[in-house]
Amino acid sequence: MKKPAVTVLGAGIVGICCAIELQRSGYQVDLIDRREPASETSYGNAGIFSLGSIAPLASPALLSRLPGLAANRYTDFRLHYPHFLQLLPWMLAFLKRCNRNTYFKDGELINRLTVASVKAHQDLIKQSGAEHLALHNGGLRLYRQEKTFEKDALERELFRRYQVEYEVLDGEGIRKLEPDLNNRFVKGVWVNQTISIKDPQALCQHYARYFESLGGQIKQLEVKGIQQVGDCWQLQYESSKLQTPKLVLCLGAWTPMLLKPLGYRNVIAIERGYHSMLAPQPGKVLNRPIFDVDCNYVMAPMSAGLRVSTGSNLTYRETKPTPKQIDQVLPHAREAFPLGEALIDEPWMGRRPSTPDSKPIIGPAPRHQNLWLAYAHAHMGLGMGPITGQIIASQVAGKAPPLDVAGCSPNRFF
Repeated sequence: MKKPAVTVLGAGIVGICCAIELQRSGYQVDLIDRREPASETSYGNAGIFSLGSIAPLASPALLSRLPGLAANRYTDFRLHYPHFLQLLPWMLAFLKRCNRNTYFKDGELINRLTVASVKAHQDLIKQSGAEHLALHNGGLRLYRQEKTFEKDALERELFRRYQVEYEVLDGEGIRKLEPDLNNRFVKGVWVNQTISIKDPQALCQHYARYFESLGGQIKQLEVKGIQQVGDCWQLQYESSKLQTPKLVLCLGAWTPMLLKPLGYRNVIAIERGYHSMLAPQPGKVLNRPIFDVDCNYVMAPMSAGLRVSTGSNLTYRETKPTPKQIDQVLPHAREAFPLGEALIDEPWMGRRPSTPDSKPIIGPAPRHQNLWLAYAHAHMGLGMGPITGQIIASQVAGKAPPLDVAGCSPNRFF
């Protein structure tokens, strides 16, 4: 008997994982993207999935920083003011969530998604033959000042509430884990269950090949639009049209472009992020990713060198790159670790689609049959890819998802 057909648009980590789980569920899946798998946002992230990545971005701790954030005085956030009026509704909805009760409620759902997804990642890494890409040394949050460590107390309370294992380190404890770090940090939080990936794009490509080994097909095509025709969906390409019985949209920052003609408003903002790749000085080693909390960058060991990544540049999708944040943090990264030459000519830029409540959009489109949405994972796309795939595969099959994800439903926005 011929398998039912499903088309997944978007070959980043979320789309690849949706395709894998649908294929494993008995569907014949086409995975379509205009570029090769993991060529956009999934290419350039910090390569971290962690049981400690559960803190919603909307935190009460942000309120005291609002004047500085609005003035673009901090390196972890920059607002693109030409888009201020368009972004204002998103920002107001975000600020309404900066209270203690909402913070812990949203963190509970993010925690459940993260725990399930890390386990699923571990299985996929083995099944796809990607074990050589994974580091199991944990991750470090590092503090240059005691007062900064104290300001992060709410996140550690979140960790304790949801049984995230961590250890607080003093300067000596930090140096035992990372002897080549310069003596800049007085406190550290080691989340030892953090897994980091030495090449996120290579991991996604391993998963994509695993998908093909299951019988799935990857096609490199640019979809210009979608239209419902009866119970099916018609995909418009440059000079042709194709139909599919069931359609899953996993196009990240580009998803609203296809949803707008169907009457769905754009509910995301783009947190653009930048990275640079640098060589360590000869004989120097960083064993695990670090987050320099005071200076707002992540430095992560990769196969090709050390990747230094920035915070958020809040804007719309297609805006000229403004890599000021990476220029600001690189001197601090050099203070923290003996870095050598840059390995890329100019910073890479990625587009992280984000909702005001820090939770992804996962589920059936509210007003259209046979259409499912899986996007807006913000900083957590790599970490939440596998569980998103399991949820979507369950919903497409008409089964209960592996966990309660009502808080991720598209109905909360559309």
